[in-house]
Amino acid sequence: MSTYKLTYFDARAKGEPARMLFELTGQKYEDIRYDFEGQEWPQIKGDRKRFPLGQLPVLDVDGKLLFQSRAIYRFLARRFPGDYYGKNDDERTQMDVFMGIVADIEIAVLPAFETPDAAKREADLVKVRDSTLKPSYEFFSQSLQKAGGKYFIGNRMTLADLIIFNLIDFFLDSSVGLKTYFDPYPDLVKYYETIKNDSPLTGYLKTRKYTPY
Repeated sequence: MSTYKLTYFDARAKGEPARMLFELTGQKYEDIRYDFEGQEWPQIKGDRKRFPLGQLPVLDVDGKLLFQSRAIYRFLARRFPGDYYGKNDDERTQMDVFMGIVADIEIAVLPAFETPDAAKREADLVKVRDSTLKPSYEFFSQSLQKAGGKYFIGNRMTLADLIIFNLIDFFLDSSVGLKTYFDPYPDLVKYYETIKNDSPLTGYLKTRKYTPY
């Protein structure tokens, strides 16, 4: 039986979809976390035997290291039963599209976090939501409606849901504190609440450790 060690910061962000996959599949793993603002990580990230790119997350599977968050997600979703990475090429392609869009969103919102001014940061995030990111959020909304409104692919929970839920969660339930960020997309808010309260992830989401990000 394989052993799994997931190393990330004490945060959700890019580590959380992998944790969700472990929880959904009942697979035991070691959840190793470093303080996001602590001194230990800067001192050890240069160890290329443990952290090949000096970045997190890193997944250790029987001593073999995997890195790059989306590669880790795909690996776990393919490895465990449940078709979390899709039942066929069409579903897997859809997931790759969703993951690519989320990656683009992460890049687009990053400049807003360069300012310590909370009011300016919120204004910048709303501005980019209503301009650069509008087609992305509209695409999510339309895709969800076409899929039936509860899940994004195949009327069941897949990796696509974990990625998109995690994105919405970042805005609605973190220190970012933008509770109204998705108000222009009520179907996405309803989707988010359904995943929290009536899905295979509900138990985990209600008991997981709270972190600011």
